[in-house]
Amino acid sequence: MRRFLGSIAIQRRVLGALIIRETYTRFGRENIGFAWMFAEFLVFALPVIAMWRMIRGQTEHGLLVVSFVWSGYLPILLFRHMGQRMIHSIRGNYPLFYHRNVTPFDSVIARMAIEIIGNYGAAVFSYMLLYSIGAAAWPRDMNMVFLGYFFMTWWCVAVGLVIAAFSERTVIFERIWAPVSYIYLPVSGFMYMAAWLPGSLRSIFLAVMPALPCYEMIRSGIFGPVMRFYYDIPRLSYILAAITLVGLLGMRDVRRYIINQ
Repeated sequence: MRRFLGSIAIQRRVLGALIIRETYTRFGRENIGFAWMFAEFLVFALPVIAMWRMIRGQTEHGLLVVSFVWSGYLPILLFRHMGQRMIHSIRGNYPLFYHRNVTPFDSVIARMAIEIIGNYGAAVFSYMLLYSIGAAAWPRDMNMVFLGYFFMTWWCVAVGLVIAAFSERTVIFERIWAPVSYIYLPVSGFMYMAAWLPGSLRSIFLAVMPALPCYEMIRSGIFGPVMRFYYDIPRLSYILAAITLVGLLGMRDVRRYIINQ
């Protein structure tokens, strides 16, 4: 047990060092430095929210437009940024693997941590800003918002693991990611609620798109009982666990496919 706890402490220090290295490599030390970790998401999200508010007005389908767009766009950014950063993320850190305690899995987790921290920070700051100026209402059930965001993060991490593991095996992932990430936007649940879909179509979307029940949970926490929300937490957990397992299995022997360029 002592040796196990010592190994955990070592890996924790390794992850901390990789996160710091990745932060400096990506954002640099000049200008606002690592604050871009949060600002990058805000630069994308706030103009989109403002445009939707100007075009759509204050409410749509009885929901505040600003809160609706906020709940959709921040998770979209996490998914797209996570996927993009995972493509050849292991190959990019190949020299580090000469150190015995640094593994491909560590490098992937470090990149994921930066994306998650930046997205969470931007989400909290942007919603507090929107609430302070009266553009968004305070969530009805904050615990449900956190739960939905947790499952959304799990979904992004699971997909990220699959991309990181299999983008080293084939160039297909690199080639198709851009169109897939654009197709994902309208079908993910960002622009619609499950209650707005016909019954037959709703069941299909809930079955094949794990992001949709995540969105439903987030919006259930924000808007409260203004409409019916559709999500099945046990079923969603099984689906995400299966995708995560595929990614972890792919990470086991990914070293054999790394090409040092």
